Amino acid sequence: MKASFSKVSSFYFCPKKYEYRYVMELPVPTKAELVFGTALHAALEANFAQKIETRRDLPVEELLEVFRKELSEGLEKVPEESLRGPSDVHYLRGMGEHFLSRFMAERAPALQPAPRGVECFFLLPLPGGHEISGKFDLMDTDWVLHDFKTSNKPYDRRRADKTQLVLYAWACERMFGRFPTALCFDVFVKGDGGEGAMDMQEPILFPVPSPGEMSQVAQRLQRQIEKILEVQEKNAFTRAFVPLRCKWCEYQTVCTADWEKEGKPEPARVRMDYLV
Repeated sequence: MKASFSKVSSFYFCPKKYEYRYVMELPVPTKAELVFGTALHAALEANFAQKIETRRDLPVEELLEVFRKELSEGLEKVPEESLRGPSDVHYLRGMGEHFLSRFMAERAPALQPAPRGVECFFLLPLPGGHEISGKFDLMDTDWVLHDFKTSNKPYDRRRADKTQLVLYAWACERMFGRFPTALCFDVFVKGDGGEGAMDMQEPILFPVPSPGEMSQVAQRLQRQIEKILEVQEKNAFTRAFVPLRCKWCEYQTVCTADWEKEGKPEPARVRMDYLV
């Protein structure tokens, strides 16, 4: 099976979500939060992709134009009634402009991307004949791997799931012949008044895991993929209905309607243990 970490994690978030997206292939409804994250990433990518050659950051206003364009085009696909509160267009635009302005002033000058180190795609073999693909955001010339994240609340270093970063380290070794020196989450904390204040969190650095630890992650991913294939063969996708999590699911509306048609069966709790 060819998979990605997001594909595997969507199953363990809720098997029904996996079924809607990867089995039934229903179009993914666009949510404002996803549009915002995509627009922010597009602006950062535009800067670092050209910086490989120029070694200079773009003017902030150029990045803001990229962000505004991506945000505006993306939000056109979002239902107007959902653009309220923390998803308000003006709030999202102002927040993105704030983040980019701060990042370009405080962080970007010290980050020089390595050649081929921006939005770099990889494909890794797993035990059992499976493969997992992905793309890391930035490898700098100090061999630090960066993953840009947007979140409603600050990351807890002790509880953050580092699986993606471990995969990036493994990919780095296969592609460049050496491991990175460190792994880093760069987190933009959106906040909405309920989850906390809007802020740019200090970089969260992790040491690179050993080859043995990477091998364990590969084996655990193999078992999880084989579990997905087993459920798919039986067509037994359960619904992990947890209101606090469901509000973040793109398929909440269609799933709720199906659940009611099915007589509101009892949901099944599905847990994805951290791989790292």
